[in-house]
Amino acid sequence: MPSRFEPDAKFVDRLEWQLASEFRRRDRLKPAPGRIAVPRSVAALTLAAGFLLLGVAATKAADLIKDSWRRKIEVARLETEVKIKTAFLEFKKKWSAQTENKFVLGLISEEENLAVRATTDSAAAELERARLDLEEAKISGEAPRNELYAPLVGGRDFVGERLEIEKNMHRIDQDLRRDRIVPSLRRRVELGVVPKSDLDNVLGWLSVDEAGIGDIETRLSLRRRFLAGEISASELEIQARMSAAEKDLREALSELDIVKPGLEHLRAQEDAGIVPNSVVKAAELVLDKAQAKADLALQQIEILKTIR
Repeated sequence: MPSRFEPDAKFVDRLEWQLASEFRRRDRLKPAPGRIAVPRSVAALTLAAGFLLLGVAATKAADLIKDSWRRKIEVARLETEVKIKTAFLEFKKKWSAQTENKFVLGLISEEENLAVRATTDSAAAELERARLDLEEAKISGEAPRNELYAPLVGGRDFVGERLEIEKNMHRIDQDLRRDRIVPSLRRRVELGVVPKSDLDNVLGWLSVDEAGIGDIETRLSLRRRFLAGEISASELEIQARMSAAEKDLREALSELDIVKPGLEHLRAQEDAGIVPNSVVKAAELVLDKAQAKADLALQQIEILKTIR
């Protein structure tokens, strides 16, 4: 071997010192029994992740606290709503009892008595709905949801139950008009006591009630299909909007049929000096509103047809 490749004494001493230093360093880095050595970078990342998780946990805890306050506020609001509507129903019941006595004594007509009874039934339905909202808020901790695609809450379909209440409220008005008011008005028209336009108005509003009930039944059907997994949320939304637009169109057309003849009659009375121009203007505004409602419903229907 050439002499230039032979290590000299200084090099050997230096190498021996370096090796001894390395062995001592490794001895210090050896893990204690039961512990695992990890690189510093991994330890740093683990520590950072720990702080991050602590931050997430703290945020979640804060959200839970906020949600708890939201829940308390929502429940308190609905409890107050139930108390108010309970008191209102009691007032309606007393009023209904008084009008019933007046009817028996012949002081008021049957229509007036039935109208008061109908408002009492409506107040009872409103109280039932408020109680339903309160039950949902207590279970979910959130404000009641009325979207057709809202999930079940505690295994209950609160959306469907509210729709059933709404349908019953429409039935109350429909039954009152169809079974009581319409027959009575027909008799009075035949006797010449009231004009036929009064009967036509009631028949027109009866068709509006029927349109409202039909729309609710459609929404109930869509709700059941969604919960059964037969349609998606987007399909449900489109069909529900279409149903609502068609209902608005039917109602607007019925209102136009009701208001137009009455407006012509009022204009004739204005020409005769029987009614002031302000009454005619008010009727014209009602007609314009119904026409605008019909136009908007038609536009919505056309748009929804393109995205089906």
